[in-house]
Amino acid sequence: MKRLCRNAWAKIPLLALLSLIGLQTGCSSRTAQPVTIRLAGDDWFLKSLTKTGLIPGYEAKTGVRVEVLDRNDRKIMADLDHGTIAGNAGYDIVVMRHRLLGALIQKHQLQPIDSFLADSSVHDASFQPQQQLFPNWWRDLSWYGDKIYGYPYTGLTAYLCYRKDLLDDPENKRKFKERYHREIAVPSNWKEYMQLAAFFTRPQEHFYGTYISGKQGLALWYEWLNLVYSFGGDILDTQHGWEYGDIVVNSPQNVAATEQYLRLIALSPPDTLNYGWNEAQAALQEGHAFMGLLWSDQAYLLEDAATSKVAGKIGYSLIPSNTSQRASQMEGLTYLIPTQSQHPKEAYRFIEWAMSNQVQTQQTLHGSSSIRTSVYEDPMVKEKPYTSVFLASVPIAKAKPTIPESAQMTEAAERRLSEIVTGKESPQSGLDKLALDLQTILGSKGKLRYPVHGTS
Repeated sequence: MKRLCRNAWAKIPLLALLSLIGLQTGCSSRTAQPVTIRLAGDDWFLKSLTKTGLIPGYEAKTGVRVEVLDRNDRKIMADLDHGTIAGNAGYDIVVMRHRLLGALIQKHQLQPIDSFLADSSVHDASFQPQQQLFPNWWRDLSWYGDKIYGYPYTGLTAYLCYRKDLLDDPENKRKFKERYHREIAVPSNWKEYMQLAAFFTRPQEHFYGTYISGKQGLALWYEWLNLVYSFGGDILDTQHGWEYGDIVVNSPQNVAATEQYLRLIALSPPDTLNYGWNEAQAALQEGHAFMGLLWSDQAYLLEDAATSKVAGKIGYSLIPSNTSQRASQMEGLTYLIPTQSQHPKEAYRFIEWAMSNQVQTQQTLHGSSSIRTSVYEDPMVKEKPYTSVFLASVPIAKAKPTIPESAQMTEAAERRLSEIVTGKESPQSGLDKLALDLQTILGSKGKLRYPVHGTS
């Protein structure tokens, strides 16, 4: 029987045999599944990418399918802790707040991208991040020490947003000058800010000069940081987020900044201590506040006539400063490749594509703020009323901690700041307690620079 089979095969013409093999190979290739990369991040941020409508074109060109998953930072970190288990394919790309870098790296959950950048079979030579990205933002948003872990998905900073229509009103100009003996203008320091806020606070009209995001949480902490930087203060005395240094959170500058922050409450809506990001945005959108600090990724919503009563009436400026130098907040999200990624090369190629001028420009037009310099040469981007302020913020931005203890430090700050704004602690005592909290969290990695005044 075996001899018979061998003889039968021997009689098959060579051309027919080759055709049979080719047919089998073709069937195999047709049944092979295309590569799918899984991209996870918070939909609030990812929508600026998905709304561009460009991902289907990338999929068609490369044959790589991109699955976009709505996951917040907490969910992503929990999933990375569990690893790839049955029923969980894991993530190939995550878009996360940069201040979580240290914690992820400490747990060996991220892979550096240096090797991909050096690999000509993966890296597109036309993408030169050293020349094409704002260097200080790329370094602090996506590096940790001397290793590169990604590219910024978006840069975030805070603006002073104010009603330019009311500022330009002749009657307001006249009355303001009568009261304060100077011309009404966008405030450059906090004394001027307080005068403007007081002038426009009109409770009988349900209109207030400003607001604070006073509800315990991230919004309170971030907003307070704006004042800290504007008074020349900081959390740790470091140059980069991945560094450890002296604890300076209870410095005289920070105490003065916190006292100023509290003064804003009297000129804010009665429920300002219940405000978070959404409530702050609504106070401006609904026309209930003259001015306030707002994140750059919310600014485009003020200009949406479908949802904002003040579209076209808002001006944007750098945050006032009580020092000789202006400062801005450096925040952002960054593209990262987990060590669990099943398709790291495909993930990296997608990220480089997403950093292209075309994609970054379209994202910026959909509410993001690119760290790619060429985006701001686009005429439509230039027309945005807040673009010039973002560019002015870039060189003066202050880095915040990205060390592994960053999340614990932030949670401690949220708690202590809430005690301060609700009157349970004074600025000095509250910040002194926060300094001790940070010392406990950091141990020998951080020492107190300023004395603590009799806390219990």
